[in-house]
Amino acid sequence: MRGVIALVAVAGASLGMMGGGVAQSDPDPARNGPDRQSWELFMTVNANVAGGGNNNALFESWASDGDTFRASPVWPSGAAAMQIGPRALSLAFQRAHPRFTPEVLPGGAALVGEETRRNKPDFDFIVQNNLFKVSGLRTAFGAGKPIAFPVDSTEVKANWVEVGRLKEFNGFSGTPIEAAAAYHVNSIGGKQYALVSFHIISRLVPDWTWATFEHEDNPGRCDVIGCKDSFGAVDAYVAPLSPVESQTHYPGCAKTPAVLALFAQAHVDPAFANYCLKGSQSDFADPSGAAIRLGNSVTEQSFVAQSSCMTCHGRAAFDADGRPTTSGGFDPTSIGAPPGSGNAPVGPINSSWREGDPMRFGLPADFVWSVPFCAIDDTTEPPETKSRLCSSK
Repeated sequence: MRGVIALVAVAGASLGMMGGGVAQSDPDPARNGPDRQSWELFMTVNANVAGGGNNNALFESWASDGDTFRASPVWPSGAAAMQIGPRALSLAFQRAHPRFTPEVLPGGAALVGEETRRNKPDFDFIVQNNLFKVSGLRTAFGAGKPIAFPVDSTEVKANWVEVGRLKEFNGFSGTPIEAAAAYHVNSIGGKQYALVSFHIISRLVPDWTWATFEHEDNPGRCDVIGCKDSFGAVDAYVAPLSPVESQTHYPGCAKTPAVLALFAQAHVDPAFANYCLKGSQSDFADPSGAAIRLGNSVTEQSFVAQSSCMTCHGRAAFDADGRPTTSGGFDPTSIGAPPGSGNAPVGPINSSWREGDPMRFGLPADFVWSVPFCAIDDTTEPPETKSRLCSSK
C-alpha cells in the first residue's frame, strides 16, 4: 500500500528533456496543482478491488473507525464489510469537552450514513502510538511531543444513502440496476447503498491535502461557495445558483481530456465518472489573505458557508484527560446557532485554541479528528472495549 500512495505523491512530476536542459519536477505538486493531485488520489483510493460478492473500491478495504478504535485494533482481512453509522458531526456534541455545554450541532439528515476509512500507514501509526485509547492520549499529552502521521497516510470519509431512499434524497426514480450504473453502489445486510459524496485527505504536506467529491446529481452541490476544479472540469468554476443551501440541481460536470486520460488508465467502477470535484484545499488562505472555504453539501450540510476542512481539522486536539478540546471544531458559544451564523471558524489556526494562560490545555492530533473523538476510554470501570460513538463507522 505504501508503494501505491507513494506513486500518487509523484504522479506527473517525472523529469523530461526540454531543449538542451532538464525540466525539473514539481517540488510541491499538492500545493502547485491541488486539483490534479486530488484527481490522482481519487483514482488511487477508488481502484476496483471488488470480489467475494462486494463491489469494493480500494478505500473500502481499509480499516474503519470501528476497526481502529477498539481494545484490540485489527486490520481488515479479506473483503472488508461496509460500516455505516451516523454523520460524525451529528454525534460530536456527545463528546463535548466538559468545559463546554453539550448541544446538538447543526446538520445531520437521518437518511445519510457515513464511514471513515484509513490506509495501513495511518492505521499503524495510531495503533503503534496507542492513540486509539484515552490512556495513550494522556501519555502523549504528558510527553508533549508533536503528533505527526507518516507522509503516506490517507483517509477517506464517505457518505452513503440507501438506494431505496435516493428519491427522498435527490429525486432519483430509477431502478436498482439504473442506480448501480449512475452511482458507486455496495451492499451490507441485504441492502444496497449509493455513494453520494466523500472527502479524501492525505499527509502529502504537513497540513494534509483536502479534496471533496460529490455525485453530480446531489441537490445544492455548488450552492453558497460554488464548485472549483481547474484540472478535471470543463467549466473550472461553477458559480452558486443559490446563496444559501437549497435543493437546486446543477448540470453534470463535463470532464476535461486530462482527467479522462486518468480514467482511461485507472481501473475504477465506471460509475465514478459521474462524480465531481467540489474543490481542493492545501492552505488556510489564498494569496490575498482571504480564508479558503471548502465544504461538501452532504458532509457539511447546514454550515457550508462557514466550512473549511483544514481549519476544522486543525482544531483536532485533546487535553490532559484525553478528551477533545472542542465540540467537533465548532465554537462553544455558537453550537446549535442558526446555519450560516458563524458557528465554525475559517482561516489559519489560532494558538488560543490549544494554549491556555498560563498552561497549554490542548495537544494537536495532527488534523485527525478520529483520534480525540473516537478513542476508547480504557480508564473507566469497566473499561470501554469499543468506541461509544465510532464502533459502527
